[in-house]
Amino acid sequence: MQCLEPQRVSSKDMINWFKQSFELINRRIIANVSAVGIFFLILFFSSQAMLASEALMTPVFLLFLFLVFTGFIFYLTLAGLVVISYCSDNSQTIHFSEIIHSFIPSQKMLLKLAIIAVSVGVCFWYISIMMNPGSSVLQSSENLIGSLGNDQIVFSYLLKTGTVFLFYVLLAMLALRSIFSLPLILFHGLSYDEAQSLSHKGMIKNIFVMTNVLGFWALCVLAASMLAPFLIFLLLPLFSCFIYVAYRQVYLGEGLNEKARVQHGALVVSRH
Repeated sequence: MQCLEPQRVSSKDMINWFKQSFELINRRIIANVSAVGIFFLILFFSSQAMLASEALMTPVFLLFLFLVFTGFIFYLTLAGLVVISYCSDNSQTIHFSEIIHSFIPSQKMLLKLAIIAVSVGVCFWYISIMMNPGSSVLQSSENLIGSLGNDQIVFSYLLKTGTVFLFYVLLAMLALRSIFSLPLILFHGLSYDEAQSLSHKGMIKNIFVMTNVLGFWALCVLAASMLAPFLIFLLLPLFSCFIYVAYRQVYLGEGLNEKARVQHGALVVSRH
């Protein structure tokens, strides 16, 4: 991990990270939209499977199982979008099989990240129930599951689920200082503990900048979840690309996107 010694960045870099993220998304707009679409498609079918299993399991356990599964798929989506950002930056053709193959050695670590994010969310959910004297965990679970059975609000509910997950992922990343864990795991083959340690080091070295970054993202996602949940279609790829761009500058010292180059009608690698 010595070659990945994190560097200091300034607050001015935050604006550049957003600009570069939009540029990389634009290069692979179809791939980014497809990845987000697949996530919500899986989320829809898993919610319908949960409704079909409602009579077989208690609502509390069923909801927890659904949240863990959704969290795992959510992190897979984030990881896939980070890989797409890498391919876009390096002007590489994106192959779905290669993205899936990159997940094979890291699936357990992604599941661990998902469980951490779900645990953070469940704690806040439990606190909100305790603050409401007329509610209970069982009643709240039944209400959440029942809302998925209403065809008129199921799409809105799924969008809000995506934004809420992103919000709690941001809280978990801020609390555990793990914002750089995904690219470190995917691109350098580090274990969860190694990636967590190196991510912690990078965030401590840039604590002011990264705290502002995560705080800003949390406010944006919270506002989107309450006002316009459909913005999750933009926030998911933008956040994933933002993670990649920030990681690239902090750990690799590369602050600019490579120019996309085309040779004989095919994209070629521009960075080695």
